[in-house]
Amino acid sequence: MVDAVLIFGILLATFEFVILSMVPPRYRLRLLGNKAGCNVVHVAMLIINLMIHWGTITGTMAATGSFVVSMITIEAAKLIYGTVSSGVRTRRGIIGYKNAELMM
Repeated sequence: MVDAVLIFGILLATFEFVILSMVPPRYRLRLLGNKAGCNVVHVAMLIINLMIHWGTITGTMAATGSFVVSMITIEAAKLIYGTVSSGVRTRRGIIGYKNAELMM
């Protein structure tokens, strides 16, 4: 049962990271720089997973674990992509964007 939860957590992290990667850079970096926006992503992942997996112990554990995995995934995305807060780049990520790509 625990191995299923761990594998599901890895799949959820991959899914969430791919979804974040599909967002255009200017919006992604602003989302990652906004604490409320990150919290909305965490809660959305928890609610979606609880709706899908409600009713079994393994499913509920995996859905709750998705909340923790979401926190780790968001921090990894901040490290890789960077953040923009209040229109100012506060953290440059491993993947560097030109300022022209981030202008609104």
